[in-house]
Amino acid sequence: MKVNISKTSLLDKITVVNRICPKKTDLSVLNFFKLEAKGEKLNIFATDLEISYKASVLPKKIIEEGVVLIPAKQFYEVLQNFFEEDITLESTENNLLIKSKSSISNLPGVSEEEYPLIPDYNEDIYLEIENRLFEGYLEKIYGNIKTANIIKPEFAGVYMVIDNNYVKLVTTDTIRLSEVKFKKDLVITNIQEEKILIPERIITEYLKIKKKPLKLRIYIEKAQITFDLDDQVLLTKLLTIDYPDYQQVIPKDFNIIFYINRDESLKALKLNKVYTDQSKELKVTINTKEKTIEFYSKNDLLGETKNTIGIDLEKLDNEEKVEMSFNIDFLYEGIKNIDSEKVFVGINLPSEYGIKPILLKSPLEEDFIYILMPI
Repeated sequence: MKVNISKTSLLDKITVVNRICPKKTDLSVLNFFKLEAKGEKLNIFATDLEISYKASVLPKKIIEEGVVLIPAKQFYEVLQNFFEEDITLESTENNLLIKSKSSISNLPGVSEEEYPLIPDYNEDIYLEIENRLFEGYLEKIYGNIKTANIIKPEFAGVYMVIDNNYVKLVTTDTIRLSEVKFKKDLVITNIQEEKILIPERIITEYLKIKKKPLKLRIYIEKAQITFDLDDQVLLTKLLTIDYPDYQQVIPKDFNIIFYINRDESLKALKLNKVYTDQSKELKVTINTKEKTIEFYSKNDLLGETKNTIGIDLEKLDNEEKVEMSFNIDFLYEGIKNIDSEKVFVGINLPSEYGIKPILLKSPLEEDFIYILMPI
C-alpha cells in the first residue's frame, strides 16, 4: 500500500478510531485498526467487538493498493504531531511508514488474518433524516443518559419507538424522563412499527463525530443498529432489556397548571446555581394568590438567594401556596430544552400515595415533554 494524503482529512476519522479501539485488552489485536487502499478511497475499519466503525477518505493519490493493521493510539499520536500537511503512507510487509519531506516515522503492524470481521448490515430496513435534525433531537434527551449510567445503568440508552409516520425517542434515569417526537423530513422504509433500545455508547459516538450537513440513514435489524453518514458508519448490537411502559408515568391531569417565561426562568435558575451546594437542592414556592413562583437556594459558605417571577395561572384546585424542592440542574435542563417563549407547567400535588412528577412542555407543540420528580 502506498498513498499520498492530507493529514487533516485523515485526522478527524482517526480521532474516532482512537476512541473506539480499547487502550488495554487481552485481545491485543483490538488495539489495532485496518487501513485499506482500494480503488479511489482509503478505507478505515475499527472495532472493540461492542461497537464497530467504518470510514472512507479520498486521498490525493493511491499509488499502490493494499492493507495494513497498525496500533490506533500510536498512529493517532504520530498524526497529531506530524507538522507537515502532506504525508505519504506506505506499508512494507506488516509495517507502516509515515513520511513527509522532512520526517519519517515507522509503526509495526500485525497480519490481516488476525483481525476480527466487521459485521455486515442490511440496507433494506431504515429511517432517513437530516443528521442535524436528529442530532438536535438527541441533545434534548441526552442528559438523562449520563445520570442513568449512575442511577440506573440498564436504562442508559435511547428507547426508539417507530410507528408509521413518526418516531419517538425516550430517555430516563428514573428521576426524570424526556420524550421527543418528530416526523419532519423523515423517511421510513419497510418499517410499520418498531420498538428498540439503542445503547448509550453508539449515541455518544454519533454525537461526537464531526458530521457534514447531509442525510443520516439508520438501518434497523433484529439485533443490530447501524448509523450511516455516507463516509462514516457506526454499528452495534441492540440492548435486549425490556423497557418499562413509560406512558404510565406521564401525568395526564393536574391540580395546578400555569405558564412561565422560559428566558426569565433560566436567568433566575442561573443565579440560584451560584448558591446551591453539593445537594443541588432548589426550593420552589408557587403562590397562586399572587401568581408568582419563587426560587430559593442556600449555601452555608456563600449565603442565600431568592428571586420571584410571575406566572400565568390557568388551573387551580383550592391551593394558595405550594412548596416543592427539585434538583436545580435537572429543572434547568428541562426548561432549557423547550423551544418556546412560554413553558407549560403541570403539577399534581403530593398525596397519601407519595410525591408525583411535574410535567414541562411547550404550550404549542407536543413534540417534547419533560417529566421531573421533586426531591
